[in-house]
Amino acid sequence: MDVYATLAQHQLSEAWHARNLIGTLQDWASRFIAEFKLDIPEVALCVDRMPVTTFGHFRGGHNGFGLKGEIALNARHLTGQTALWEVLGTLLKHLLNAWQQAHGTPGKHGNHNREFREKAASLGLLVDEKGLLGFAADSPFKELLRRHGVEVPSAERPIPARRPKGDSKQKKWSCECTSVRCAITELYAQCLKCGQVFRKADSPATERKS
Repeated sequence: MDVYATLAQHQLSEAWHARNLIGTLQDWASRFIAEFKLDIPEVALCVDRMPVTTFGHFRGGHNGFGLKGEIALNARHLTGQTALWEVLGTLLKHLLNAWQQAHGTPGKHGNHNREFREKAASLGLLVDEKGLLGFAADSPFKELLRRHGVEVPSAERPIPARRPKGDSKQKKWSCECTSVRCAITELYAQCLKCGQVFRKADSPATERKS
C-alpha cells in the first residue's frame, strides 16, 4: 500500500476546511515534479497554522507519523492575501528540499547549501543560505505558471533582507533592572527589586522613587 497516495486521497475526500486548497497544491506538486524531473518518491503535503514569519517548512527525515517529505504551508498565507504564484514558489522551494533529500546532500542545521541554491536558481528561485526566497525575472518556474493561466510579474523579486515581522500582541515593559512582555493595554506593576514602575519600553523612564 502506498501510504502517500492514500494520504493524498484522504485529504481530497475528507470534509475539512482545506480540501479544495490541498487539491490545488497536490495538482501543482505533481506538475512541478513531472515538469522539472524531480523524481521525488515521497511527499506528504499539509496545511497548518504557523507563526506569520513562516511561509512553510520542509521536515527532513521522518515526521511523527513515520512519513518522509513532509511539506507544510502556513494557512495564514493561504487566505488570498498572498498571490497564488508566491504560494506556488514556496511549494516548489520545499519540493526542492525533498529532491535534495532523495538525490543530493542536504545542508547542515537546515542551511541551504550551494547544491540546493544552484538547483533552485536553475528553475528561477533565488534562495539564500537561510532559505529566504526571491524570484528571477525570467525562469522555467514563471513560464510554467503562465502556461497554466497563473499571472506572474515579469520583474525580478530580489531575496528579502529579512523575514517578515511577527504579529505578537505582547509588548515589552521595563523597569530599571529587568523587562517583561505581556499582552495587555496597560500594566500597573512595580518592581520589588529596584522600586521602579514598569513602563512600555518606548516610554520615558520613570524617576526612581525615594
